[in-house]
Amino acid sequence: MAESQGILDIAARYYRVYTDADTPCDEENFHFVERQLPLPVAQTALVLVDVWATHYIDSWLKRAAAITAEKILPLTTALRAAGVTIIHAPSPFVVERQHPESMPTALQARSKPVQPAAERAGVDEWPPAAFHGLYRTGDYADFGRNQEQRLQDAHARYEQELKISPLMQPQPGDVVIATGEQMHEELRSRRILHLLYAGFATNWCVIGRDYGMIAMQGRGYNNVLVRDATTGVEFHDSVDELTATQITIREIETKYGWSTTCDELVHDLR
Repeated sequence: MAESQGILDIAARYYRVYTDADTPCDEENFHFVERQLPLPVAQTALVLVDVWATHYIDSWLKRAAAITAEKILPLTTALRAAGVTIIHAPSPFVVERQHPESMPTALQARSKPVQPAAERAGVDEWPPAAFHGLYRTGDYADFGRNQEQRLQDAHARYEQELKISPLMQPQPGDVVIATGEQMHEELRSRRILHLLYAGFATNWCVIGRDYGMIAMQGRGYNNVLVRDATTGVEFHDSVDELTATQITIREIETKYGWSTTCDELVHDLR
């Protein structure tokens, strides 16, 4: 990567799921496309998704803690020094409890769940509140997943322990956001177009949050995943090879943006 006149010229890739006209359009002929992306420093932000200090999945937390120390911390330090905007996006739950000064005004004043607009207007809410989510309750409990004690214990633990990793505490000049709309307004005010993504979990919050890659690609931003600065939550039959992580990275490279590596981003900034 060369940095000159405020440009980060990084090697990136995406995955091409089509072929040239003279090549059979078969899956075996799909491949990566490598490109240099000249990202203006002033128009680029590093988005740190859910870089937490704790988690209820012990094996995953061990991987994430190592990646945070060995990859995300030096990446963030180098990009901050280069003038890239650093955005901490640790979930509304964490911001509300640990960084209340960064909550959007409407949410900051919240003392209890906001009543749905339809209900406030005297219109029946649909679907009903008890039907929302995977763990349905009341009249709809038969359609919900089992109420897991492990998850209840995890939520209680999060109330006490969940926060940004001590290695990654926001520094002066960094931004902390709680919602996708809040991040969008911050990016608009700074005229930022390019988002470098690092953090966790690849197949959950990095893609799925309202400030994650799917939502921000839908808003029109250029996404670049730092693929060695993330890991996903694996399954019992995928954890040895980190298959779920790799499939999600490939899905991002196919539909939602580009990917690059920490070394490509920082080797000329050391």
